[in-house]
Amino acid sequence: MRFGKKIVGGIFLERPNRYLARVEVEGVQVLAHVPDPGRLPGLMLAGKKVQLIHQPSPKRKTEYTLVLVRHNSIWVSTFPVFANALIQDALTKRTLPYFQGYSDFFSEVKVGRSRFDFKLTFPPNHVYVEVKSVSLVEKGVGRFPDAPTERGVKHVKELMELCAKGYRGAVVFVSQRSDTQSITCNDDVDSVFGESLRKAHAKGVELYGMNCKVTPTTISLNKAVKVVL
Repeated sequence: MRFGKKIVGGIFLERPNRYLARVEVEGVQVLAHVPDPGRLPGLMLAGKKVQLIHQPSPKRKTEYTLVLVRHNSIWVSTFPVFANALIQDALTKRTLPYFQGYSDFFSEVKVGRSRFDFKLTFPPNHVYVEVKSVSLVEKGVGRFPDAPTERGVKHVKELMELCAKGYRGAVVFVSQRSDTQSITCNDDVDSVFGESLRKAHAKGVELYGMNCKVTPTTISLNKAVKVVL
């Protein structure tokens, strides 16, 4: 999957706020939108190489979107919505290793007051799936979240409630980098999410993980990795 039609390289300078970065492109300082509002520890450091989508439009506040950061020898995606796009592509092609035999799938499915990323139709039980993008990795271990997430806690509790009603529920963690060997809860940042996830898993919520192959212009699902609680 390609990030955009026109991709340019730059050097990260600073992050004035969580949605904005100052970047040097061909000797000129420009502002770029940062699609990941998380803390991105270890990534947004002055002097790091970055890749940006150049997409000028009268409706945009900036002409650029920062999508990749060079971290040691790999590229790391800072575009969380690509996690959903990658899973949807895999579901369309029926290549996701965790779910086999579904007759169809739907995205952005509303159930009561809740909305889930995907619903897979199985006879007899449907599976409701939430996708979480992982950007923080330490010594091969992906840690989610990198900032407190009330929304994540809400999703996990809702999936647990669906399991209690006889449906299947699953969380798929997608680490948009290639150095992830396993994924776990980041209790130091959000212990409530970790506690909720462990409780939900004990009640039947399925947990899966994937890492990604990332090039300067593309991203794709790579390998299944374990979720370790």
